[in-house]
Amino acid sequence: MDHKLAITHASGIAAEAVLEKLASIGIPAESLVLLDDESRMGAKLPYADTYLGSSNQHDYNFRDCNLLLLMQADEEIERAALAQGCFLISHAISTETAAVYLHDQQSLDIAFNDSSLRLVSPELGCLLPVLCELDREYAIAQLNLTLMRSAEFYGKVAVDELATQTVNLLNGKEAKNSVYSQQIAFNVISSASDFSLTRDLSHFLGNSSCSLSQQSVNVPLFHGFAAGVQIRFEAEVKPGACKRLMTAIDKVDVRNAAISPISDCNQSFSCVISHIEQTPNQASSLQFWLMADPMRYGLANNYAKVADFLLKSFL
Repeated sequence: MDHKLAITHASGIAAEAVLEKLASIGIPAESLVLLDDESRMGAKLPYADTYLGSSNQHDYNFRDCNLLLLMQADEEIERAALAQGCFLISHAISTETAAVYLHDQQSLDIAFNDSSLRLVSPELGCLLPVLCELDREYAIAQLNLTLMRSAEFYGKVAVDELATQTVNLLNGKEAKNSVYSQQIAFNVISSASDFSLTRDLSHFLGNSSCSLSQQSVNVPLFHGFAAGVQIRFEAEVKPGACKRLMTAIDKVDVRNAAISPISDCNQSFSCVISHIEQTPNQASSLQFWLMADPMRYGLANNYAKVADFLLKSFL
């Protein structure tokens, strides 16, 4: 078998982050095949200390690989891969099965008749390490999230649209939109709640009595993710103890100063937390800001861990 691991939409933002992480954990270039749209054939993409070409993802024979990382929703590719016996992992597939997030030192419980795994979304991948640890230690009774999504959540076309609108508006020209419902440059756009995220979060917390709510807004940033987190616990907590708990989590950096996605976690496989506060006279409450590179910290870390486990232990 020439290739063990194939990656679709290889020139996209999500794939770029995953490839960077795969290189860092030592997946050799000869084990990879990059797949992309026909219009992008011929381009060489960087991987580790070399460059790799890509094949047409819509006529590729998936029998030539063990594992496919589907980086964007594409039912045609999904059907072809599964029909040709290729195991598939993706955060973009629609399935009722529980989402997968692999923590350090964990293993996956996989049946031999499984053919695919749905991974958690970038937002949830950013939130889970901290929220699961806080819930294990103190038991979350109520969780309110405000999620702020940059253009990269919608791919390079959205990043390009934000850039074009910004330039046009600064030059007195019209800001045309196609990805967003209206102008995103110098603007914020409310977004409908993603209740699949709420269901997945409930699954990982394992707390049926926990009340969860979340709202999302699209912001005029090219890259990054920010979440305003408000928690009420089952009992009283001390902010200092919560801070020490979060500081001890791998790849979590707790700071006392103001933070931003650009200055503190751009192209980073870690997340940053600041402004850990407790509302006066509410001893069971806690709030803080969490910021991260969603494609690297939230998505690529999980893809790489799951892929590495599958290739070594299952496929």
